Amino acid sequence: MNPFKKIFLLFTFLFLYLLVNISTGDEQGQHSMHGDTTPAATSKTGEGPVINEYVIPTPYSHPFGITVDSKDKIWFTAQVTNKIVKFDPVNQSFKEYQITSTASLPKSDWKYSPSNKTPPKEVYDVSLGSPGAIIIDKNDRLWFVEQIGNKIGSFDPATEKFVEYDIPSPNSSPNDLALDSEGNVWFVEWNGGKIGKLDFKIKKVVEYDLKTNSHPAGIAVDAEDNIWISDIAMNEIGRFNPKTKTYKVFPIVTPLSRPGNILIDSLKNIWFSQLHSHKVTMLVPSTGMMSEAMLPGYNSVPQSIIFDKKGRLWYIDDMLNKIGYFELQSASFNEFDIPTINSQPMHLAIDSKGDIWFTEHERGANKIAQVVISSVPDIPAAHKHEHSEGNKGEAEGGQGSAVVNKVPLWVYVSGILLIVVVISALVFVKKKRA
Repeated sequence: MNPFKKIFLLFTFLFLYLLVNISTGDEQGQHSMHGDTTPAATSKTGEGPVINEYVIPTPYSHPFGITVDSKDKIWFTAQVTNKIVKFDPVNQSFKEYQITSTASLPKSDWKYSPSNKTPPKEVYDVSLGSPGAIIIDKNDRLWFVEQIGNKIGSFDPATEKFVEYDIPSPNSSPNDLALDSEGNVWFVEWNGGKIGKLDFKIKKVVEYDLKTNSHPAGIAVDAEDNIWISDIAMNEIGRFNPKTKTYKVFPIVTPLSRPGNILIDSLKNIWFSQLHSHKVTMLVPSTGMMSEAMLPGYNSVPQSIIFDKKGRLWYIDDMLNKIGYFELQSASFNEFDIPTINSQPMHLAIDSKGDIWFTEHERGANKIAQVVISSVPDIPAAHKHEHSEGNKGEAEGGQGSAVVNKVPLWVYVSGILLIVVVISALVFVKKKRA
């Protein structure tokens, strides 16, 4: 046989062998990458928990903030109807309480339709007050913000009486509130760029200025009574010390993250949601270091977060209409569809049994919902392994992905051998001709 034909056949054989093995290696590499490319497990049909939904009697009430009292009664704000509402899970009954300052506002049952697009004049005033976030103190007294009414309100279930406190700065748009160890109410002013305190010792509202152009969104108080806030405009987490009147900031690494709801775990770590960058984040105050976890959905919006009794971080996805949890030990997600389509879930609460409650803010949904915690499935073990490995790689600066994607040693050896064989054959043929 012609020597060149022999060389050609040998070269072809080695080339095909190398090509087949590289393809096999790529498929193996893609399988190993599964933990990185699919960052979270999503429950399949039939695997989700029991989610009970309860329709609010008054239509289009826009339920917003939610909390649970010591007797497991559910309380929430109805933003458009300007009411505080109680729900009794035992007999599944609702009772509504009209906020005092809004009692004289005109009512209207007007509904938008293609043939009746212009609302009556009085409808423009119906949102005055606009109760938002709500919390409960150790005496079961309720506290809430009035975003448009520019007030901090309280409601005593025992007497069924309201007390409202005006905020000094006009149109401040209070957004969230929290209690310190002495029972003082702290709140953030979205428009005012301030922190406010309802101080019962001096019986007045005291305000503290933040940075110029600040837009504080969430607030929490730690065991030392430091005030923690999330600042959307500044893209940072802030800590205000009421004793020294000093303010320290922790910049968020992810640009334009829009930090929202904020809370503190049992180890004093600060947790917050990133509305724009689809993440939940943990801040270690002693070091200033932050760890971020990306939600599964492409356009997820973690509107609210809360810890359950197992230490899992629950969140509601406002955009994708889901509720789910993040398991810290395995750095894995498990999430579930909310039965009502486009419900616009808004805020979370937890009762003494560990059941999760949330509001469905969309005007057509008009519900509150309960996740029965005993029916919640665990994250599959396979997903736990994959996601923990993937997150380990991210935590090490992407080294995990680099190891998975690197070209195996045998590929380099095969390539070198192929080159050696071809060169040797060419040299041999050249010498024989000479």
